[in-house]
Amino acid sequence: MIQGPVAIILAAGHGKRMKSDKAKVLHEVCGRPMIRYVVDAAFGAGAKTAIVVVGYGADQVRSCLEGTPDVHFATQVQQLGTGDAVRACQPLLEGYSGPALVLVGDEPLIRPEPLSDLLQRHKQDKAACLLGTAIVPDPTGFGRILRDSAGRFLRIVEERDCNPEERKITEVNPSCYVFELPSLWDALDKLDTRNAQGEYYLTDAPQWLESMNRKVVALPVLEPDDILGVNTRQHLSQAHAIMQARIQDRLMTDGVSIVDPRNTYIDGRASIGQDTVILPFTVITGDVKIGSNCRIGPFAHIRPGTELESGVEVGAFVEVNRSHMETGATARHLAYLGDAHLGANVNVGATAVTANFDGKNKSRTVIGPGTMVGSGAVLVAPVNIGANVTIGANAVVTRGQEVPDGTTVVGVPARSLPKNPGV
Repeated sequence: MIQGPVAIILAAGHGKRMKSDKAKVLHEVCGRPMIRYVVDAAFGAGAKTAIVVVGYGADQVRSCLEGTPDVHFATQVQQLGTGDAVRACQPLLEGYSGPALVLVGDEPLIRPEPLSDLLQRHKQDKAACLLGTAIVPDPTGFGRILRDSAGRFLRIVEERDCNPEERKITEVNPSCYVFELPSLWDALDKLDTRNAQGEYYLTDAPQWLESMNRKVVALPVLEPDDILGVNTRQHLSQAHAIMQARIQDRLMTDGVSIVDPRNTYIDGRASIGQDTVILPFTVITGDVKIGSNCRIGPFAHIRPGTELESGVEVGAFVEVNRSHMETGATARHLAYLGDAHLGANVNVGATAVTANFDGKNKSRTVIGPGTMVGSGAVLVAPVNIGANVTIGANAVVTRGQEVPDGTTVVGVPARSLPKNPGV
């Protein structure tokens, strides 16, 4: 049984201008596929069920969203327009009465707040259709909203079908609707292909509902940034820049210091604690977790699967990948830590490396608390370094070696120094 409100997300298009074999909605913005942002916005606005309409690259899109609760799929067999894409959902929604939020999967900047406003207004207005519109400085590429002299909605005119006067209108349709079901099916039955594209336009549905004396309201609740549709690589870059600014603004609002936002990249999946400082030219990618009071950068690269506890310092030209650094651990200069676990207060010297890859397999390095790793040391994984160990400069700890607590090791290959050399 489908629970409402329902969100219908159109994700069947090829996106030929992207020049890619990948389904358009799977291109990433700040580390996440576009379709994931739209699904999250729909659920964040109050939708209980999402139906994603797939077509080109259907298996790719299904795989991307596999396991996401309350997401279902409908297939648009032929690319016959947005009206036809929504009609593909009808079998899944048989018997459902209530609001259906209709969105497009290539607008990753859409926020849940205006969508929530539309759903709330739908409850109040009892409209057959609510359109979320935006007033933009440059309406190029969008359908225009036509209103009568009293400001009431008349219809949407696609840009290809606009006359010169209609092209000057700056209130646009970004394909964001709340339709009442089953009224939407009545409107879709009226659609035809007499237009410049020869397709079934969903944008004609509100006008048909008006003609059937059903209430239609257009509300300019969306901001220009919300409605950036990604049709080219240039659009993708613009979306990335806006999303990156949002991510960093949220983090700074939550108490993170980002010294130079323009020269910092932070993945949308990363979490960073209060009073952490991010220095310029730092790159943080993937599902990284960084605690409070850390200091990262400059020129640091924190890669997916990494967790830094509170008080960790990762300095200039240090790369950390799939590793865990406990409280107070430091790697201040030119080091590589891959598949490693560093205990509390471990200090890693300049140019030290955990050699985690042998050409076939990746292995782990474990370093106990309080250990000092000298400059230029190489730890050939898998190795297990005990607590309070001292590893000399340029030492090579060979594969499979176990270094006991409190030991000092030096040389190539690394060997233990006697604790009492004078005896």
